[in-house]
Amino acid sequence: MIQIILSQAGGYQDVIAYLQQQGAQVCNVGPERVRGSSFRGKLSILAAMVSPKLWGVRKLWGKDDVVLLLGWQALPILAMIRCGLVRRPRKLLVMACFVHSMRARRCINLVWRALRFPGMGFIAFSKGEGDNLIQAVGMAPQDVHLHQWRQELYGFGGAGAVVEGDYVFAGGYSNRDYDLLLQAMAGVDAPLVVVATERNHVVVPAQSRVTLHLDLPEAQFESLLAASRVVAMPLKGQGEACGQSVLLRVLRNRKPLVATRHEAIEAYLGSDYPGFVPHDDVEAMRATLARAIADGAFRQVLSDAIMQAERRLAHSGSPGEEIHRFLLL
Repeated sequence: MIQIILSQAGGYQDVIAYLQQQGAQVCNVGPERVRGSSFRGKLSILAAMVSPKLWGVRKLWGKDDVVLLLGWQALPILAMIRCGLVRRPRKLLVMACFVHSMRARRCINLVWRALRFPGMGFIAFSKGEGDNLIQAVGMAPQDVHLHQWRQELYGFGGAGAVVEGDYVFAGGYSNRDYDLLLQAMAGVDAPLVVVATERNHVVVPAQSRVTLHLDLPEAQFESLLAASRVVAMPLKGQGEACGQSVLLRVLRNRKPLVATRHEAIEAYLGSDYPGFVPHDDVEAMRATLARAIADGAFRQVLSDAIMQAERRLAHSGSPGEEIHRFLLL
């Protein structure tokens, strides 16, 4: 039996649906839904980690079962297993526990080392996350499975409906460097549309050509992305998995992208993608965005590379099937 433990309802639906078709059972030990923005703050995550609902896992699986833990509720559940309050399953994989702060990562590494046990493994969403688990936590390489995140996302209007506007679009929450982008756009002759969350603390300069939206629904987010001329993805150099949900929308709309070089994005586009710029480099971001806005031939080069990446991803198989294979190994 495969038992899936969710940290909140509604996540990873394509993976969950596939596993349920294979007979997996699902239990949600987090909130039933997240009000407003789909992003959860640290306090919300911490509150869910001490929720009484966690006691409901005590009799969900036996010693011969396989368990998939999604999200940070994995920490208290693993602690209960180590303390003997919950039976240890034959195999247990942890997924979707990545961080961007180096200080937080060092603390979490200590916790993983204390809680790990034979039969436990991880599903990593980026090479950096996987390398950390092997090198800093001490996991065996065969117990760390690299998954190229490709969840089905809502909001796609269809490639035929896409039009090219005159503005640069940037959006998303995790590991973003919007301060750098705002500095870079000060020298670019184009409007900027940003869709972020309140937690990004984006401050729009006075008398600028910047439009800021907060916490838009997915369909509105994607319609703004699809109608842009160029998409910018300003990422900080630190962190593990980041930018991937926005990147998937870029791929399916085949939009030219200018992005900070980050290994999580390189995994999809390749290290030779011509729209990468170094992190913390305002001038490089400004120059590449200005060129992408003004030079139609360069935009076509970027779009062609995006289209090739989208085709490669389309042939990588079902995400649910891959996770199922990891669980059965």
